[in-house]
Amino acid sequence: MQRKAKEEMVTRFKGILFDYGHTLIWFPHYREIQLVSVRNIQRKLRVLGFSVETSTIQAIIYEFAHRRKSQLVGIDAEFREILKGLRVVDYNEKDLWQIIELYWRPYVQDARARKGAKDLLNHLKSKGFKLGIVANIWSGGMNPALEQLGLERFFDTMIASVDVGHQKPDPEIFQLALKHLRLRVEETIMVGDNPISDIQGAHNLGMCTVRLMRGPNRAEPDKVAADFKIKNLSNLVNIVSVS
Repeated sequence: MQRKAKEEMVTRFKGILFDYGHTLIWFPHYREIQLVSVRNIQRKLRVLGFSVETSTIQAIIYEFAHRRKSQLVGIDAEFREILKGLRVVDYNEKDLWQIIELYWRPYVQDARARKGAKDLLNHLKSKGFKLGIVANIWSGGMNPALEQLGLERFFDTMIASVDVGHQKPDPEIFQLALKHLRLRVEETIMVGDNPISDIQGAHNLGMCTVRLMRGPNRAEPDKVAADFKIKNLSNLVNIVSVS
């Protein structure tokens, strides 16, 4: 895109949507905590009288996480389906929520803010931008991490796919964020690391896209060309400051 066209584009923006994991937040022990979460579930299932291999639990969770167009709303409904896939049927409501908490706890504990994230968000708010998060996650695995890192206060809306029954790259979840912020597509930027769920999803709506080239998705090829690419979150200031 030519410089003049980009300058004309960014001067009209009023809001910015961010992805959560690997964009605002990173996990220094990402691969390790994936296994820790599964082993937490495995130990709880043993207490309940079920012996399940870690590889089986991992496979079921991965399959469910990548299922498209799920009609389930709520983390409890998702984990009931996961337990059903593991042939675990004899448990009560307390057991269910303990399993959910045991799975998500390592992710919350390991979450770290991207370098410069707090300064960036503070700057954007001071300039009058409306800020939101659109994430393929459960709010119970996201909001506590944002709160403990001091980032939650910057956002006008935080939308988690598990809570609303829509997930990126589907247009409905982006449209819900726009509705909450009372913004139009052309007034909003989407910032994310995933070339499909973040960039292609927002691009298909006509939203300006900024791809962060960090984290496990950085080597993934573009599905559509992002309007901008940045190596650090702080680089976003240069984009929104064009005049």
